[in-house]
Amino acid sequence: MLPIVDGENSDMNPVMTSAEVEAAAAAWFARRESGDWSAADQAQWEAWLDASTAHRIAFIRIVTAWERSGRLSALGAGVPSGIIPERDAWSFGSRSNAAPLPSVAQPPERHAMSSSRRALSAFAGLLIVGAGFAAVWYFSMYGTRSYRTSVGAVATFPLADGSKVTLNTDTHIDVELGKTQRRVKLGQGEAFFDVSKDAARPFVVEIADKRVIAVGTQFAVRRDDDEMRVLVTEGRVRIERRGVAADAAATQLPAGSEARTARIGILIDQPTPFEVEQRLSWRSGYVLFRDTALADAVADFNRYSVRKIFIQDPAIAGIRIGGHFRTDDADAFLWLLQSGFPIRVEQRSDRIILTKR
Repeated sequence: MLPIVDGENSDMNPVMTSAEVEAAAAAWFARRESGDWSAADQAQWEAWLDASTAHRIAFIRIVTAWERSGRLSALGAGVPSGIIPERDAWSFGSRSNAAPLPSVAQPPERHAMSSSRRALSAFAGLLIVGAGFAAVWYFSMYGTRSYRTSVGAVATFPLADGSKVTLNTDTHIDVELGKTQRRVKLGQGEAFFDVSKDAARPFVVEIADKRVIAVGTQFAVRRDDDEMRVLVTEGRVRIERRGVAADAAATQLPAGSEARTARIGILIDQPTPFEVEQRLSWRSGYVLFRDTALADAVADFNRYSVRKIFIQDPAIAGIRIGGHFRTDDADAFLWLLQSGFPIRVEQRSDRIILTKR
């Protein structure tokens, strides 16, 4: 039997991660489609959905992806061609005092239940893994190895020195592992580094005239034009600016700290645990918002899609929103805006327009 997260206890668990919410939604979906569904299950499922907007969004994302998949035969071996679990139209009709939710599907035929359940499990697993299938690649040139991700892709690469680097969407780095130094040039985007300890070869990340220097630690670097934002999760790093007097150029940044460079110097902050999770949620394929301005949320989503969202009406740009969303599923985000706020969403072939309703 597929695991179901109890709606009364774990739903409000403050330490429940985005991946755990997604896994719970996938388990509910697979259980609901398997045919082994009772009135008690229905009540628990509705309680789980009502407990959090994040739960509803995760479940709707899975329903949407299931509808798009079309048929089970592409999802796993052992499913006979033409056998698809029965399901009703996935309407989003409203219930009183609740957000619109998908309706409950009818049970499939018994003779198809076992294979269908296996395929549903495979499908649910596919939904939880990674943020899409966008291409990633690397190549070697003159002793320097380059790594890239396309728009919407997130990928982790092992380095020859034992370190690992995870690249966010539309990111490009050049890596040179020399005898006295390990050097990374962050050409664009954002990367998380898990650095193998080697005191004889410092690990240096460069953006323009700025450098982040580590020996063995974990930290993220994001490039904004020629400036950088650095978040340290383990160990300590040093930030230097070339062309500045040595005493003024170096800044030590311990674990749990974040630094942003600017013309006037370096601004250091101590983010909360939620803010750290928010900054790094992209590694699991999510963006997290809590009391976030709509304009900032849209800017985050646009990093992961070629088809951009535009706020045409400035009156809605400051609306505050919350929730966690898959980076490859703007549909759930747009559904929330339409259903919970005075916002009209206009879908065009090349863009998405938001206006006040």
